[in-house]
Amino acid sequence: MYSCKLDIRIFSEQPLLPEVIEKIAPLERFTHAFKWFRRFLPEAVGDADIVIMDLPGEPQTLRRLCKQGAVLVLCLGQEAYASLRAPSLRALDDVWVKPLGAESVGVRFEKLLETLRQRKECRLAQTYLDTLIDSIPDLVWFKDIRGAHLKVNDSFCHMVGKTKEDIAGRGHYYIWDMKKEEYEQGEYVCLESEDIVLAERKTCLFDEKVKSKQGFRQFKTYKSPLFDEDGSLMGTVGIAHDVTDLANMGAELELILRNMPFSVLISDNDGRIVNANAKFQEYFSTRESDIVGKSYADWKRSILNGGDDPAPGHFETRIRRNGEERVLEIHEEPIFDIFRNHVGQFCFCRDVTIERTFEHQIWLSANTDSLTGLYNRRFFYGCVNEKRGQGQLSLLYVDLDNFKMVNDVYGHHVGDEALALVSGLMREAFPDDIIVRLGGDEFLVCMLGERSREYLETRADELLHMLLETFQTSDRLRVMSASIGIAFATDPEVKVDDLIRQSDLAMYAAKQSGKSRYCVYSPELARSV
Repeated sequence: MYSCKLDIRIFSEQPLLPEVIEKIAPLERFTHAFKWFRRFLPEAVGDADIVIMDLPGEPQTLRRLCKQGAVLVLCLGQEAYASLRAPSLRALDDVWVKPLGAESVGVRFEKLLETLRQRKECRLAQTYLDTLIDSIPDLVWFKDIRGAHLKVNDSFCHMVGKTKEDIAGRGHYYIWDMKKEEYEQGEYVCLESEDIVLAERKTCLFDEKVKSKQGFRQFKTYKSPLFDEDGSLMGTVGIAHDVTDLANMGAELELILRNMPFSVLISDNDGRIVNANAKFQEYFSTRESDIVGKSYADWKRSILNGGDDPAPGHFETRIRRNGEERVLEIHEEPIFDIFRNHVGQFCFCRDVTIERTFEHQIWLSANTDSLTGLYNRRFFYGCVNEKRGQGQLSLLYVDLDNFKMVNDVYGHHVGDEALALVSGLMREAFPDDIIVRLGGDEFLVCMLGERSREYLETRADELLHMLLETFQTSDRLRVMSASIGIAFATDPEVKVDDLIRQSDLAMYAAKQSGKSRYCVYSPELARSV
């Protein structure tokens, strides 16, 4: 749908940066325009999307020259980088530490492009949301837990006669021009329905009367709770259809179905589909005549791909549409008549592929190491605390020998390659266990469940040989090996941090004994180290 041209300005006396960067293909929907300057020209910065500076420059001054949203990268030696203060670091999007190699520049630039792509798609997702809710003729609003309005659509603004900016952060009585005394009395302010939604933590349908400048208005209102990542309530979202002037509920229902931005199926009490809105027909590439009268249960099984039939209410499933896998969020809501007799069911289908992709990206960012893709400390502690139970916990503390020498001699990009190589070998060696990068060249293999000492020693020895054989195939890495410390505990009262310290002590003892070996923790070992 979108296309984006990136204006890239490189300031460097050396040709390495432009030569490497110009060879990197743009991401899909992106194009590149390059300019290389051997000296700094302030006027060449202002209209650039990406500025890569390999010349002396003060970060804050450079940032002021850049346009809003531009990416600023500064290339510095290790000493200069270490001397940067917080204001300068905040002015930069990234720092490339010299000396720079072709591979390092390529990888860093590709990551930078991916960051820009994610920014673009986040802005696009916001545009989608704004366009979607503004295209809905019904009133749409988002509130925080205190009842302050966070976001509304154009229809809402038209109804209350105020702008979005004027509405943002304000409560009901101000927006609907009520007197504070009337609001506090609780009439025509919808407070009770908000409390019900928050208490029941599910989508609810209400008939509500609101006092406005145009007099009393009758709304048919859907309200749903909004949850944070940890499951706590953040607020509510509502969609209200003005039924003040509708002649009957049948016309109201038809109008709602026609204008709903979601795929909707309606089934009767016998489980037969009686209505499918235009969005459903469009989304599932079917006609109303092909679906009406069919079994709702059969249709539901067809989208579950052979999986178990979930309990009625809310579930997610995956389908293929136009050759792509999509994630669908399904809501099932019962329909009752005026006597509270169950007469049918609404089924709402919403494509949440983008949301789930972003959620997964956020999860990876929070729980994995960006260089190796292994789990980080945060994930390790959470996982162990959740799954340890009463069983044994075993740790292999892995530290690379002579890693600093490789970094010092060949550069950090070779060191990064070594860490990535080790990570891949550890995944191969321990496919069913938790592998963690603790930091630097230190790793942790976590095993849950009963393991004998002999088993742990065998696995550690196999890993040592695998690493050593691989290192020997590389001229730059052949000086490297690994030292491993082993610690395990069957007592669930033993703290994880204590077990990590024990495995660390054992690893240190292995290094003292000559490196490229393992050592098992014992109380005697602790006293001797």
